[in-house]
Amino acid sequence: KKNFQGPFKACHHLVKPQDFYRNCLYDVCLGDGAKQILCPVLEAYASTCKKHGAVVHDWRTPSGCRKPWLSSLVYV
Repeated sequence: KKNFQGPFKACHHLVKPQDFYRNCLYDVCLGDGAKQILCPVLEAYASTCKKHGAVVHDWRTPSGCRKPWLSSLVYV
């Protein structure tokens, strides 16, 4: 946040992170730092960045957010 470097740096000039950051900070504080809040917010920002044509680098590893499994997969 402080220097806007990291996996989203190419996006910050296209999609301002301030609203995402404020909303995330508020929700994560209310949720006691819960990953189930942080990860969807980061996913939403990454998706919005990609829709605007920004290259988003791996944000899941540093944030500890694993890619969700597709619920439509059925193992036989």
